[in-house]
Amino acid sequence: MKHIYALLIKFVMITIICGIVLGTLTPLTFGDILYISAAVTILAYIIGDLLILSATNNIVATISDFVLALVVIYLFNFLWTTNMISFGDAFITSLIIGVGEWFFHKFVSNKVFPNTPKEGNDA
Repeated sequence: MKHIYALLIKFVMITIICGIVLGTLTPLTFGDILYISAAVTILAYIIGDLLILSATNNIVATISDFVLALVVIYLFNFLWTTNMISFGDAFITSLIIGVGEWFFHKFVSNKVFPNTPKEGNDA
């Protein structure tokens, strides 16, 4: 149940960020933004939170989530017949997602993995 709650929080955070940034800077529809948000959420939770965060620290997990979001958002260009997301738009969106992930990882570390020993400084 903790994972479902964490996934919902992450999805809402990413959807709001993508909705504001991509909705303003690109001609994407709300449906397109939901697809992107779902893909980023699922991949970032599995790779960034369950694998990387639980094995390393917040800094490494935040950087990996930023890179993952950037790649996933930009690769969505290849699903459409025209390029709708510039690299700059994907970068700005991913950077803001990275800031949100910094705080989300603190929540995950305390609520989802409270008994996991921490390596080094969480910064």
